[in-house]
Amino acid sequence: MLAGFLWVVGIGAAALFIKRWWFWQVTPMAAYPDASLICWGHRGSPMAAPENSMPSFQAAIAAGADGIELDVMLSADGVVVVRHDFDLERTTDGAGWVDETTFEDLSRLNVAHYWTGLKPHRVLRLEDVLEMLPERMLINIELKPNRWLSTGVEDKVVAAVRQFGLVGRTVISSFNPYWLLRARRLEKGLSIGYIWWDVDVPWYLGRPTFMNLLRPEFVHPRYDLVSPELIDRAHRHGTKVNVWTVNNRPMIKHLKSMGVDGIFTDFPELIQTVE
Repeated sequence: MLAGFLWVVGIGAAALFIKRWWFWQVTPMAAYPDASLICWGHRGSPMAAPENSMPSFQAAIAAGADGIELDVMLSADGVVVVRHDFDLERTTDGAGWVDETTFEDLSRLNVAHYWTGLKPHRVLRLEDVLEMLPERMLINIELKPNRWLSTGVEDKVVAAVRQFGLVGRTVISSFNPYWLLRARRLEKGLSIGYIWWDVDVPWYLGRPTFMNLLRPEFVHPRYDLVSPELIDRAHRHGTKVNVWTVNNRPMIKHLKSMGVDGIFTDFPELIQTVE
């Protein structure tokens, strides 16, 4: 009798595991616009103004983007700053590493250093962007991992999003599945976006291996990794597909015809020109 009971319990546990691992469904992000193709301004509108700067985000908004995408990491003194690169040389007049520089020192740098004729603009805190975000505008905050284990950036990002009442309009995205799991645990109301590509990453990150573990509201593949099979797999679970980074009309049109849900682009104005 005991053996029979254990057999039933084992079958039940296996059935629950299979259902949770393969037949999950996400709750759609209510604020996600009901449109044929969503436009995300990639680092704002970086062809119009310096990437991840206030003028860049304002240009994306003016161009009609549905949401803005930005990158964050921690300064040496634990401030969440809006930066894509871990180093400072490419886009500022400074040198060194963000996580070894205090925010006071970062705030003295000019992110428009290489833009002729543009007045100086400073490194932003995440709060600076959240404070100016127009009503109904979405925001995708990418956590930039320079290590596998947490740096604490997830906690501070979630706290800032809560502070400004933007949980329902925010997507937390990352290549690092561990960071996404931590963000989800900190705030269950947040949507998460699982980014993936297949270059210069460990083999287990070269495919969307962790989708069934993360059960993300969004999956963010690089444009050349998109396939009808991926889109179908995501949509079966209610997951939306946002593709990066697409900067020409033919590719946008092609991806739209495949059924993707959104595009990250450096040219937000392009999306509205594609039928």
